[in-house]
Amino acid sequence: MTTATATRRGSKRSGGGLTLSTAALRQALADVAPAVPSRPAKPILTGVLFADGRITATDLELQISVEIDYAGEPLVLPHARLTAILREARCDEVTLRPDGTSCVVRAGRGEWRLPVESAAEWPAWASSEARSLVRIPCDQFARSVRGCVYATDNDSSRYALGAVLVEVSGGECSLVATDGRRLSHVRVEHDQAVDDGTALVPARVLASLAAVAGRHGDEAVQLEATDADIVATLPGCVVTARQIQGRFPRWRDVLPTDRPGAIETVVDRDDLLAATRAAMIVTSEQSKGVDFTFGSDGVTLHGQSAEYGQSDVTIDVISGGDAVRVKLDPTFVVEWLKGLTSEDDPNVTVELVDPQSACVMRCDDCTGVIMPLSND
Repeated sequence: MTTATATRRGSKRSGGGLTLSTAALRQALADVAPAVPSRPAKPILTGVLFADGRITATDLELQISVEIDYAGEPLVLPHARLTAILREARCDEVTLRPDGTSCVVRAGRGEWRLPVESAAEWPAWASSEARSLVRIPCDQFARSVRGCVYATDNDSSRYALGAVLVEVSGGECSLVATDGRRLSHVRVEHDQAVDDGTALVPARVLASLAAVAGRHGDEAVQLEATDADIVATLPGCVVTARQIQGRFPRWRDVLPTDRPGAIETVVDRDDLLAATRAAMIVTSEQSKGVDFTFGSDGVTLHGQSAEYGQSDVTIDVISGGDAVRVKLDPTFVVEWLKGLTSEDDPNVTVELVDPQSACVMRCDDCTGVIMPLSND
């Protein structure tokens, strides 16, 4: 690793150390926080590396590197302590002055001497040459991640259910997540012609990346992949992570496109969200299902448990057909609806065949599949 020698714009070098913007440093520390492990394999990983105009954090599975106006010698500082100092700082600038095995941090009229780790011991991340996967506008990326990341299952040993599948096929890009009981699929707008390809990205990686992308709505996220890693580049930030190794379910077999006898009901999504939340108030872990009856006269929701009583809620529909009743986990319905944004259509289409078949919900480019619960 080489050391930058030129002073970057926005930083000031003096005999008292290097002065940085408090707000910029605070934001950079927040951006890299998801890569700082709570139980590190090595003590140095609780710190962040300042070097070559960037702050970097890693837990050896995820690495986040954010640009900052730092042009001093490589320096590893404890993330938690530095974050705490900046959280309490009531000044526009903070000064870092390395001093042997410690670093003096000055913010306003306060001064702290923090221990430092050897930058030479910072773990290097070696990746093979990456291939371009897809380039997605930041606002669309953040929206798409929100629409599916909740449906993963980090505790499952089956398939790669802790990952979100990023798939480019036939010029279309999809983000897909499933935990075996439900599936969420989002078709994503992209602005780059690419070859077919896939990547299995840990859910927490996408969630962290989406949080950063949400602040860069006019820019784009470039995704690249190797056989082992995923690399995401956006303005001022590079995220590198290990792909989840495993086999993703054949999601296209779960996502029905033509269902003979299916009955569609169109309903206001906010009404359905509020009604589902209201009906689930009386549910319990033992009796968590809610009976949904969709028909041309409205949607009726019934919840019941021995511990908390029962609920009955009815809402109007925009259009519907013959009545179909199905028992669903209300949490799954709520999470899919919350994954939508204000930019999506205010109405959702619910497709049902019978009480034993999957419930399919659609809204613009977002599709959710929820398997019914037993009526026993």
